[in-house]
Amino acid sequence: MGKFTYKARDEKGSLVTGIIEGDNRRAAYAQIDALGLFPVAVSEAREEIFSIESFLTALKPVRYDDIIFFTRQLQTVIRAGIPILSGLRALEEQTSNVKLRGAIREMVQDIDKGASLSDAMMKQKKLFPDLYTSMVKAGEIGGSLEEVLERLATLLEFQLKTKEMLKSAIRYPIFVVTTLLIAFLVLINFVVPRFAVLFRGAKMDLPLPTRMLLLTNDIFQNYAIYLGISIFILIGGFLLYKRTDAGTLEIDRLKLRAPLIGPIILKICMSRFANMFENLIKVGIPVVRTLEVVSRTVGNEYIAQKIIEISGKIERGLGISRPLREAEIFPPLIIHLISTGEQTGSLEDMLKEVSTHYDREITYSINRLSTWIEPLLTAGLSLMVLFLALAIFLPWWNMMGALRGGG
Repeated sequence: MGKFTYKARDEKGSLVTGIIEGDNRRAAYAQIDALGLFPVAVSEAREEIFSIESFLTALKPVRYDDIIFFTRQLQTVIRAGIPILSGLRALEEQTSNVKLRGAIREMVQDIDKGASLSDAMMKQKKLFPDLYTSMVKAGEIGGSLEEVLERLATLLEFQLKTKEMLKSAIRYPIFVVTTLLIAFLVLINFVVPRFAVLFRGAKMDLPLPTRMLLLTNDIFQNYAIYLGISIFILIGGFLLYKRTDAGTLEIDRLKLRAPLIGPIILKICMSRFANMFENLIKVGIPVVRTLEVVSRTVGNEYIAQKIIEISGKIERGLGISRPLREAEIFPPLIIHLISTGEQTGSLEDMLKEVSTHYDREITYSINRLSTWIEPLLTAGLSLMVLFLALAIFLPWWNMMGALRGGG
């Protein structure tokens, strides 16, 4: 069996390249066609020589996009009826990310030894979270793996979209705050000291903004080392505390109460909860097991602890809606819809309604956050400029007034 490089076009007409194994070119063409691709050119592959480019490629992390594309490709393999081993080998050859390719290779080896697809994925926890492997396992048991992979790809695409929206919303504020901080440090260290000598030599009472600016300058000039050490210790202590279970729990609890960003984090967590809950129930996973998986993928340790408590109460026969209400973290809308679904036997439909509602709310809230942040930053920038202007120019005006009065 040899290796062949190929160029092909997908359903959208985009050019796809990769490497595939086959006894001959005809077998390679057949495999490419089975993957739903239109082969353009196939040639025998040559062994690659080590290069800096290949070394840098090996350092690239596995991104969300890579996992989504892999999921879509695996779904195509299942739909085409290709044996899972042959399909994974083909995906391994055409995957450009070296780390993902290595993970697929290990999965192929495990499946070849008798493991199931989900068991092989469980060994690659850094790439495939519990939600992913649990849904794949349920799809294998229920014979609906293609449908499950479609749901997974859609779910991952939505999570990626949400992350990108949130990053886009906070990118501008971070840039502005960083710029302001740098400008302030430059003023304190290089501009203010020149005025400080003049102002201190003047025999007059200095205005409050000027005294505050001079005090800030003295602190930075005389205690800069101590300030740096203190900041380093605080950051280090915070990071160490965050790595503890109690620290993670408390920080995630405070995130939910943070102004502006807290309600958005809660909505994202509620959307994940409803979406994952619905998907796992639909593929046949028991409710208690579903909640255990959801607790590890909801994205907030404080809410995760609440979900685990709810799971324990459900296991004792208390139903779903009552433990949700007692948790005191879930909004009334979720409790009402889940209670209705539980009573009418339409829990999946109600969870889908919750997920759809919060998907819209997240988009609206993030857009509204952007509209709130810009005026707040503008106001903050204006106050800083006003403070510096008053601190520097007020003494000059006072001195000019004193000179006129003396004249």
